[in-house]
Amino acid sequence: MAINGDALLQAARGTVFTAPAKTAIPTAGVKQFLLNSGSVKVGTADTPVWDNLGHTSNSNKISFSKDGGDTNTIDTWLMAAARTSTEAPTITVSGASVQGDKATLQKVTGGWTGDNGGVIVPIKPIVQKLALFVLAYDDGDKLSFGLYLPETDFTFDTIDLTGDEFAEFSFNAVVKSTDALKKGPNGEIGGYALFSPEDFK
Repeated sequence: MAINGDALLQAARGTVFTAPAKTAIPTAGVKQFLLNSGSVKVGTADTPVWDNLGHTSNSNKISFSKDGGDTNTIDTWLMAAARTSTEAPTITVSGASVQGDKATLQKVTGGWTGDNGGVIVPIKPIVQKLALFVLAYDDGDKLSFGLYLPETDFTFDTIDLTGDEFAEFSFNAVVKSTDALKKGPNGEIGGYALFSPEDFK
């Protein structure tokens, strides 16, 4: 593996695209995802569309967390660590929209229009089955990096009006294993795909 200084990436800017679960990558490739694209079609005509979630928090950028996934070893009487097993972790994508228009609030909260306008938000979060494409962009070196998550359980978290910056409407998306991705060499099931700057050329 070569040392490649041109692959050093700072996620200075970024956005999140959403689509129904298992929506495919555009047929022309991930280079179709641009920061300022309002939407991206998978193919042509009436094919599924990826929608840009718009402005998200710069102080609480999109983040990934992992819970669990511990590695355990089992001994035999003869040998220590004769077998190793790994638990499946829970991977969560978290972020916060700072775009307070009605369409975005409905998308983030899973809410609906009230009789007198507004967006009704349930106390128990509604689980939306969504595909996500997280686009990170290094505006210094003009490099893009992407994460494709074909199946997530997307839920609204909370509202934060206390900061000195923009109001935030936070969300979480639990990443699921999916058959929408190519299987591994031994039939392994993937959860998400990473796209390096080369994939955007």
